Amino acid sequence: MPHRPINIALWIGTRPEYIKLAPVVLELQKDTRFEVHFVHSGQHATLGKGTGDLFGVQPVELILQPTDGQLDALEREIKLQAKQWFANHPMDCVLIQGDTATAYCVAEVANQLGIPVGHVEAGLRTYDLTQPFPEEGYRQAISKMANWHYSPSDQASSNLVADGVDPSTIFQVGNTIVDAFMHIEPKISHQEPPTYPNPYWVMTLHRRETQGSPAQRVMSTILEYLDRNRSQHLVVIKHPNPQTHPPLELVSNHPQIHLIEPLEYLPFLSLCEGSQGLLSDSGGLQEEAPLLGLPILIFRELTERPEVVDAGYGKLVGTNTEKIHIGLRWLEELANPQQKTSLYGIGDTSKHIHDHLCNVLL
Repeated sequence: MPHRPINIALWIGTRPEYIKLAPVVLELQKDTRFEVHFVHSGQHATLGKGTGDLFGVQPVELILQPTDGQLDALEREIKLQAKQWFANHPMDCVLIQGDTATAYCVAEVANQLGIPVGHVEAGLRTYDLTQPFPEEGYRQAISKMANWHYSPSDQASSNLVADGVDPSTIFQVGNTIVDAFMHIEPKISHQEPPTYPNPYWVMTLHRRETQGSPAQRVMSTILEYLDRNRSQHLVVIKHPNPQTHPPLELVSNHPQIHLIEPLEYLPFLSLCEGSQGLLSDSGGLQEEAPLLGLPILIFRELTERPEVVDAGYGKLVGTNTEKIHIGLRWLEELANPQQKTSLYGIGDTSKHIHDHLCNVLL
């Protein structure tokens, strides 16, 4: 038994990281042998107070200097912020999640300082550094720096082994999105039901590789489909990044398309649950679709989450007009809700991470 609490830092920079690490924070906080430090790098200036209220955990909010959307500047500022924070807060280990700039930069700084790094949701791969960019490069680099790799699936574990990661450092624990979903699922039904005409689909479109002409091609194809299917409606959630907005001008006045501002997580899930399907280039939505029992049309050429396609919940269409038309017909045929299922464990991922940290730190 140590004479002092073990200090563990969990860093986040985006809302998906917040949602996925909140259950781990809650699990670790139950153990008085751990001193838990939950830190937001400032990558996304506002994560949404509602996320913290939803899970009952609020991170320490750090402030980054403006970077004007430049990746090199963002990385430089996060690393500087992390170095300063660690200088004032000696840690016994650090947990990072996924494949964001925050995860990559904090892993690098911790590695340089000799602080063990645990990578939650390790092993996702497309093996194409341009899809998604820059996330694929970030997660490959993190795998070379992390001490412990918390894999969500058989495929992810196999990817890590193929990349030369020591199998004794790989722990297949599932995905914390299942923990998060189970934590808040009872609250979804208490949300006010959406007022959009049925049937409707929910759509998001935000990835860097989709911006510009690919996004315009997607929207034009969807317009063609809706003009031939007057009963179908589409709810499009705008992304905070203004660079994703221009293609939406094509549809701003269409009677079957409803543009809305970003939602907090619980209203977002409620909106999706009332829909007949999802259309997106998002990675997280590919995990959430099966949990909601919904099919998802994926505007990507490759996915690092092949489980959703293999299980029949997802269809890859990229931004190709013909493939999108095929995908929209597929969605239409799957109008009835699918069976709700988890492709990434039973919701005990946070407990498995806690148990492993007890073994290696105490």
